[in-house]
Amino acid sequence: MTQNTQKTGRKRVLIAAGSLLGIGALAVAAAFTDFANLNLGNGTDGGIGGGDNTFNIQVVGTDENGVPVPGTWQEADVVEGVDIALLGADTITPGDTISVDIPVLNDSPKLAADVNLTLGEVPGRVSDSDYAAQLRYTITVDGTAVVSNAQQAAVSNLDLVELAAGADSTVGVAITLLDQGSTEANNALQGKTAHVQAQFTADSVS
Repeated sequence: MTQNTQKTGRKRVLIAAGSLLGIGALAVAAAFTDFANLNLGNGTDGGIGGGDNTFNIQVVGTDENGVPVPGTWQEADVVEGVDIALLGADTITPGDTISVDIPVLNDSPKLAADVNLTLGEVPGRVSDSDYAAQLRYTITVDGTAVVSNAQQAAVSNLDLVELAAGADSTVGVAITLLDQGSTEANNALQGKTAHVQAQFTADSVS
């Protein structure tokens, strides 16, 4: 009985010593530490986003009468749109063509812009469908035609131009009211109106 008790006591001591050794080993391993931190960003104290990666397009500024003012710019980023004057818009007759040049600026410091155009309806206004169907549109960029004599529906998300950061181009919009072929048919268009909005959109290109 006594011998067994001593053996048991020795086992306890050995187990306790082994436990102490294990703790000592863990303490030594934890003493060797190191770390490395990397700031993810542009490589020169900048983060992800912000900074110079702003994206913005602008169109030519207009005066109180909607007349384009070359060399000035405006956001025009409102759903209702900003009025721009086309000389002869209120006196156009069948067979006439009216037009306006619209400079577009990529006001981004670093990002290029893929600019598109859609001819939509002015919010809150309703075009006469018969009259609108007789209008044809020619869209140019810096004098080069992108589409010619197209109906309004065909000018939808039309790919116009890719502008480098800080660059601008001039988008021309020419509108022709078709001659109906007879005095009676032409007269049937009197007093009718189309309310068209030139909707410029742009996607950033890195």
